[in-house]
Amino acid sequence: MRHHLTHLRLTTFTAALLLPALLASQAEATLIYSAQVGATKPIMDDGKGREGYGIDVVGRLGVGVPFPFFDMELEAIMGVSTYGFGGDATTQTMRAGLGGRGGVNFAAYPQGFLHVSYGRQFNAAVGSPSGMLLDVGLAFDITAVPYLRLGVYGAYNHLIHTEASKVGDGDGQWFSFGVQGSFVD
Repeated sequence: MRHHLTHLRLTTFTAALLLPALLASQAEATLIYSAQVGATKPIMDDGKGREGYGIDVVGRLGVGVPFPFFDMELEAIMGVSTYGFGGDATTQTMRAGLGGRGGVNFAAYPQGFLHVSYGRQFNAAVGSPSGMLLDVGLAFDITAVPYLRLGVYGAYNHLIHTEASKVGDGDGQWFSFGVQGSFVD
């Protein structure tokens, strides 16, 4: 049974990654390749070593649909976040999912975003809980040269565990902030 669930998850994530490319080929849309790198900070210290900063690395493949003065993007994301460096207390979270962002698109591009993902944490103190991971945030990009956007982002992340008895207050919630870049095809 576990093998079938793993195969179903892999198939779902592969389809999610291919969906933006398929949509871009069917409409007046652009394919957008993006990456973000930043820092993470857990919301609370629950006494289990989850204090401290970490890293956030996410890749995105999206489809941008232009409207007059406004752009919408549907995107597939995959990423990893860590925090609480220090031996067994380090928490790592892996995620893959779908989401979107939208904003006013001129040379400057302020935007809001929301992603819904499957996430799994790895921490020796609490095990490996998994569940739905939400991230919501704001970003600000500028078009540096044609086809290239550079900017900053900030987000609230929350992994809603299926194994709530294994986690402490604040575990599975963190802020992330950093820099991002996008190539718009």
